[in-house]
Amino acid sequence: MVLNALAGFRQTAMDYLATNRHDIALDFSGDCYTIRIPDEDSPDGDWVSTLKFSNIDNLTFASCSCPDGDCCVHLMTAFFSAYDAHGWLPLHHKFHLSFWYALFFKFFIEEARLHADGDRHYSIASSHVTLEISALSPEAFTKWLPIVHQSTEPKIPSEKTFPQSALYRIAKCFFFFAEAGAQLDLIENNQGFPTQFSLQWEGLSLKGEILDFTTLEYLFPKINFAQTSLPGNYRDFSVTKVRVAPEESKIYFTIHPAQQDNTTQTITPLGSVGYVAGSQLVILPSQETSVSIYVLSLLPATLKKQILSLLHYDAEERPIRYSIHFLRDSSLSFSAYLDTPGDLENGELIYPDFCYVPERGLFTIEGLLSPQISFIIKADQVEEFLNHEGSLIREPGFEVFTNQVPEGQLTYNITQQGVLLFHYNTGDPAAIDIHYGPWTYYSGQGFFLQRKADLEIQDGLIVEADQIPSFIMKHEVVLRTIPNFFAPTPPLKNLFFEVHKETKGSGLYLKPVFQGLEEENCRLFGVFLYRENLGFNLLPTPLQSLCSLPKKIPPEQVPDFIHQNFQNDKLVFVDPQLCLPETFELVIRSITRPHPSSPLHLQLELKTNIGSIPLGTALQALKNKRAFAFTKAGFLNFQHCLFQFLKQFISSQKCLIPENTLIATVTDIFKLDALAPLSTHEKIQASESDLAFFSQLKAACLPPIPQSLFSTDHKLRPYQNSGLLWLWFLYNHRLSGLLCDEMGLGKTHQATALLDIVFQSAEPTERPKFLVVCPTSVLPHWEHTLATHLPTVSIFSFHGPNKPEHLPPADVIITSYGTLRQNYAKFYKLSFTVTVFDEIHMAKNKSSQIHKILCRLDSQMKLGLTGTPIENNLLEFKGLLDIILPNYLPSDALFKKLFTKKHTAEVDDEIIPSQDLLLKLTRPFILRRTKKLVLPELPEKVESIIPCTLSPEQKKLYLSTLKREKAQIQQLESPEEQTVNYLHVFALLNHLKQICNHPAIFFKNPDKYREHESGKWEAFVRLLHDSLSSGYKVVVFSQYIHMIRIIMLYLEEIGVKYASIQGKSLNRKEEIEYFTTDPECRVFVGSLLAAGTGINLTAGNVVIMYDRWWNPAKENQALDRVHRIGQKNTVFIYKLMTEDTLEERIHYLIEKKIRLLDKVISTQDSNILHMLNREDLITILSYKDERGGVDETLSNTSEEDEVSLF
Repeated sequence: MVLNALAGFRQTAMDYLATNRHDIALDFSGDCYTIRIPDEDSPDGDWVSTLKFSNIDNLTFASCSCPDGDCCVHLMTAFFSAYDAHGWLPLHHKFHLSFWYALFFKFFIEEARLHADGDRHYSIASSHVTLEISALSPEAFTKWLPIVHQSTEPKIPSEKTFPQSALYRIAKCFFFFAEAGAQLDLIENNQGFPTQFSLQWEGLSLKGEILDFTTLEYLFPKINFAQTSLPGNYRDFSVTKVRVAPEESKIYFTIHPAQQDNTTQTITPLGSVGYVAGSQLVILPSQETSVSIYVLSLLPATLKKQILSLLHYDAEERPIRYSIHFLRDSSLSFSAYLDTPGDLENGELIYPDFCYVPERGLFTIEGLLSPQISFIIKADQVEEFLNHEGSLIREPGFEVFTNQVPEGQLTYNITQQGVLLFHYNTGDPAAIDIHYGPWTYYSGQGFFLQRKADLEIQDGLIVEADQIPSFIMKHEVVLRTIPNFFAPTPPLKNLFFEVHKETKGSGLYLKPVFQGLEEENCRLFGVFLYRENLGFNLLPTPLQSLCSLPKKIPPEQVPDFIHQNFQNDKLVFVDPQLCLPETFELVIRSITRPHPSSPLHLQLELKTNIGSIPLGTALQALKNKRAFAFTKAGFLNFQHCLFQFLKQFISSQKCLIPENTLIATVTDIFKLDALAPLSTHEKIQASESDLAFFSQLKAACLPPIPQSLFSTDHKLRPYQNSGLLWLWFLYNHRLSGLLCDEMGLGKTHQATALLDIVFQSAEPTERPKFLVVCPTSVLPHWEHTLATHLPTVSIFSFHGPNKPEHLPPADVIITSYGTLRQNYAKFYKLSFTVTVFDEIHMAKNKSSQIHKILCRLDSQMKLGLTGTPIENNLLEFKGLLDIILPNYLPSDALFKKLFTKKHTAEVDDEIIPSQDLLLKLTRPFILRRTKKLVLPELPEKVESIIPCTLSPEQKKLYLSTLKREKAQIQQLESPEEQTVNYLHVFALLNHLKQICNHPAIFFKNPDKYREHESGKWEAFVRLLHDSLSSGYKVVVFSQYIHMIRIIMLYLEEIGVKYASIQGKSLNRKEEIEYFTTDPECRVFVGSLLAAGTGINLTAGNVVIMYDRWWNPAKENQALDRVHRIGQKNTVFIYKLMTEDTLEERIHYLIEKKIRLLDKVISTQDSNILHMLNREDLITILSYKDERGGVDETLSNTSEEDEVSLF
């Protein structure tokens, strides 16, 4: 109830109203009030209160414009002023019952119109009543006009629309006049009845007449006769039958008007009253009425005295008392009483100031907490209750203290869940304390408010387990004042953690082991040790780092946790199922084959250094998509490459899980053996043939070749014969492979020998069909070799503009990569016995069309030939293997994760290091020999670096180019992460290389090379003349066409004959033959890309690398054109390098990074451009003093610092 909140302002409001009622401005519409209370504190001079009533006198809404809003003295004052001066009724209800409302509502319903009849004169008439209203002064007329013309009249007359009309406002105006003291004059007509009436107030005059008796009966009883000219004392009355209705907060009584003296005269009924015609005497009836207890004080003194005297009213204010006790859930139970507990059981509380007890009467009370005699405050509502009502509680032991502390001292305890609780110890073991937010109840003392700003640590403070370490650090000084919070130094010798599996789920937890404190109950909270009943201690510094370990490891973090911490000597893995295996082995218990050509059915068990399990256990876990498993063989992390491969058996349905069996092809066996060595059980169940077949695969035994089947003497060297045995092994097992012998060791020769033996060993009815795909430059070489060594085989070269529309039925088809790309559909229709891809690295890019075409070709065996299987990076190497062995290696993403990322700590975590793993996976299918290994008789190769210097012109160009691109270089040097335009940077590097070569190629004007100076050119000319004068043939390589043009111009000028191959050369064969056979041809000039592959330049024995290629593998290819089988002389290789320029920097990078290319596994890219990081580029682009020591900088650069720019 809204009034309950305003009760405290009652007396102040009454006092104000007693002297200031006439200053209060009040208006209402319906049951809503707007009341202005004068107040000098208001900027506008008054505060506006808004009230709303329901059910006549029930206040349902109250709001004030003052800062206190909905609870202030203005609202209480407004509530009282909404009643008439005698406290009978709210004004809006009194108006609704009044003569004025009835009169004008009758006009409104009968649609009588108000007319302006002249200057300040209005009239309104109906068949029942006539009325005239005049403004007696201009001032009064000015006030009258808004009343009449304030708003548009409603179109449909009804009681609902009446408040919107002018007639309603006029009625309310004259009602307020009457309430202010205006007298309504009543005049009798000729029959002695009061049909004429008039009123004059504040400059307005009203005169009217009731025209019929029925209307008089309706209107006359509604008149407040105490406000008329009729004689008689209408304010004299007596009261009987007084009763209290507590549930309504009202007092009901019957009122009896004073009896008139001449009651013997004839009384004419006029509605509910009687009238003595001609005597102006009104006879009022007795009637029951009521008054709200809240406005009892507004009643006239005589009436109030009569009512209270009949109620046994005790005017002395009495304090209410309460019985208080706690419920089980910490709720508070209250029971009110006056003198003794329970004496209000039959009584009623009239909140907030009255109490009614039958047979005892009505009491004025104070200290009431609730409208109910008995009530319960729920535990979660006690805080709010104490904040608002706590000051009214006066019961001993339950009083409220806001600025005091209880008797006792602060102490603490640790719960079983590790929560730190602070509480007061009052000294009474049976005492309890209950917390309600900032309030705490202490037995026998009461409720105490704890203000957070007063103390850092208070009673009821709760610190969660994970917050305890930081809490102790922050509040150490205060905590030292709490008895036994810190303990004496413990005899702790060491700290370990046992790793255990959770009883439910797949997570782990760590259990601390306190060496030296075995007899004590200890717990660990961060870096603090807690000993029960003793207190906290900070762990010794050497042991504090252990506290960063998680205490619980969720399942998704278990694999990483075990891998990272298994070697930690402070962690004890008690359970063998949590231990990481050091070795994996697959033990074969049985081998079966449903058919001799069927894959092997291998029944396996997984064996580790910890124990063994049936393979089906791991397979079932994989099938269930488990990330790991705790087994008798130890902790199995299914991210390990072995299990990733085993997933393929599940997805392809090549396993029988209940039988622990894998259905394995030959490639599957090689892969399994690489991932986990295959071994046979001592009691293996297998047929002799199956066991022999497996043993042959396991040992990779190479079957002998029937030499009698050769169609010609291939004159194979011993290492070439070994290569042929390997190729024959692959063919016999329907496998494919990569022959990766170093340049010049006869890969073409070995491949040709394989085709010969395959062709000769075939059944007459099954004539083999071969395909050879090679670069255009070596097509003639293949044609000659095949024609020489396979004389009985039909050979067709499908190449050139005159090639036929359809492929001919030849035994061997030779084509180029370009021709195949343009005519691939023709080849898709054929099935080949053996397909040879010469220089297969040309299809290394998996996204290229030629790669996809080679993968799609149908061939029983695919043989790739390349001298550079790892030309750029391992993904390209994988691309080559994917051509010959589809789906053998893992997906690109997994392959990159396993083999192309730099491993640091991860290397130790892998049971098989990535380098060894890739070697084992690919060894059966890749054969690579080097000249140094197999050709000790090959002449020596001597490499020399020829330093050069920039000419003044070159130096000026070099520095101006660097200066012009200063913004790009500064972007590289910026420590902030920002996007660098590396294509622009590499274009700059290319320009600098051109300047180092010769200014003429920088200006793209080679024919005028003599107009410029170049230090490198001068060194080249000297070296060229020295070599020629010594009788050597010289091979010169450059990557720039303009540089080759300058060299050829110079050779023509000095009369030296030369041969040349460039990118657009069509007479490659003639040029090579010219250099090889003509003693007058002393020099061969070629570009690295055009002349670096597929040709034989053994006629030369001096090689000059005029400029360095970014890719060392490409350089080596070019050098191998000279240093190969057939070379009889020592080969001298000279590499020109301009000092103090990017060429010197690149040389050091090549020398440093080329060492990585000797490994089969490398996380680097052999293309130097792809290997440069920001620091490398900054070093390369520095000059002289700017570089800050090139040698030192490069020697201190670690492999881990090198990242790919692409």
